[in-house]
Amino acid sequence: MTKINFKIFIKQLIQIDFLGKDSYRGVSLTYAWLANQLGHFTLGLFPSIVLSVIFRDTPPIVFSKWVAISWFSFEALNLTMPLFASKKDRVFKPDWKNLIYDTITDVLYFVLGAMFSALLISEPTPFLIWMNLGLVALLFYPFVDWYTMRIYQQYAYFPFQFRLSQWKGEFLDDEEKAIVKNYISTGSKKNAKGNHILIYGSVHDGKCNLGVAIANELALCKQACTYITATKLYSHFFETHQDLETLWNWQNSKFLVIDDINPDKLKITKPKDFLYYVDTFKSINEENRKILREKNIIWVLGVNELDQKEEWTGLLSTIGVELKNINIVNLSY
Repeated sequence: MTKINFKIFIKQLIQIDFLGKDSYRGVSLTYAWLANQLGHFTLGLFPSIVLSVIFRDTPPIVFSKWVAISWFSFEALNLTMPLFASKKDRVFKPDWKNLIYDTITDVLYFVLGAMFSALLISEPTPFLIWMNLGLVALLFYPFVDWYTMRIYQQYAYFPFQFRLSQWKGEFLDDEEKAIVKNYISTGSKKNAKGNHILIYGSVHDGKCNLGVAIANELALCKQACTYITATKLYSHFFETHQDLETLWNWQNSKFLVIDDINPDKLKITKPKDFLYYVDTFKSINEENRKILREKNIIWVLGVNELDQKEEWTGLLSTIGVELKNINIVNLSY
């Protein structure tokens, strides 16, 4: 699996996010995360300073504490209320560990801003100095961890950001829901490979959303994922050069989401046509077949006819995928 090494981390942080203007290159996920945390720090800093200036007779540390407590209370409500309000509509439960971890990170930035304000406008006592240094040290791991997560999401090139808990479609049976959960659980393991999930459904059934959501959950587990449409993938089958601007591509990513393979019931691409592109118009292109066979792939399909499903399963068998590694999720009859 492709790893985000320290060199790439620093390059992303300094060269891509700190230097240059986002007005001509767009806002990246990593940049947005940095701006978000700076906002949390500032929302702890400025209110504490304003209150300290207005009420000069009160020690600044008092307002720093109250601002920190206020933001902690707000974040606690912000975490729980929306989730409980729409609890009945959710097919998949939110990842509470991830949400709590995110909330704690945000609160620590609020507290750091509030405590730093006291350090700025009052006498720098040993307590304030060590409090601020302790908060910075405490935030080091979450900073690296979350920033790296955003890199994994960013270079997956998802068409939109979508969590599994946001998905509100319908499965035909509970077994398919279990298939999705198991695919994510298995995929997050280090040695997982060659697992394929076929997602069938008509327009508005949420098949694309589900495919992206599954991959996004894996990206948050720091798995190298790539989203690509079938049409674009066909051209890549014939390429021999590597794109040096990406950390990974469809060939060496651990997970691949292939979207719009056969949208709705248009039957634009039949399984035999897809295999024809895989083999690059040769009898057999073993290199391409091996990549697809050993990769974890989420196939987003539109067909619903029984014979078509059997043909797509047969396609995977033809390139060497074992039947036990092929799972099917059908979102419509």
